[in-house]
Amino acid sequence: MRYVTYVLKPQHGHFDRGEERLREHGVTFETIQDIDRLTDETVIMRKELRGDQRDVRRYLEEGGSSVIDFQLTRVDTSTILQLHYEPSDLTRQLLDIHRRYAVLLDYPLEYTGPENRWLRVSEVGPEEELRGLIEETRSTIDVQIERLGSYEPADRRAFADLTDRQREVLRLAVEAGYYEEPRQVTYEDIAAQLDCSPGTVGQHLRRIEARLMSTIVAGSGSRRETVRATGSSR
Repeated sequence: MRYVTYVLKPQHGHFDRGEERLREHGVTFETIQDIDRLTDETVIMRKELRGDQRDVRRYLEEGGSSVIDFQLTRVDTSTILQLHYEPSDLTRQLLDIHRRYAVLLDYPLEYTGPENRWLRVSEVGPEEELRGLIEETRSTIDVQIERLGSYEPADRRAFADLTDRQREVLRLAVEAGYYEEPRQVTYEDIAAQLDCSPGTVGQHLRRIEARLMSTIVAGSGSRRETVRATGSSR
């Protein structure tokens, strides 16, 4: 098993025109915490951003046919935007490429580069799958490889490595139906039971899923050491 960290550099400086218009309203994008592609080909994306919530809300309420629904949640000094929308052609192409390969995204994805217009992505998977993914992605967008490395196993079972709080979040999510198809609850529903913010629930579940899914992919009860990208241009 291998991991790769790379930066996507869109030709026009943005992945979606709506994203660019939010920047024009003073919004800075920090991370993508989750991406869900639905059966109707629409996307639910959770982003961490900075900016005036009133401006964000005003734009999204007038966002045209591409915006289906949205929710804003304040988390410390940042805002979590959960956006259900019609993706751009570029975003759709990148998602199409990604799901053709047996690889796992390591969330959060990090905005970087000039004015945070690029996106740093880390993935884990078999070497031949990662190579195919990168080659096909390069046919669509500029890709800069930052790091390559081996999957590092651990001695303990993945569940044993979860914190007590992570086990609690996972238990509630499973019992409430978060992992059923279709999903029965949202981050907000789980957060109400845990007395925390929806953004915190999302962070817990992403970390839990990355650890457990890495174990499944490795097939040996091991986990991947945390991958941290270096050399950020921010």
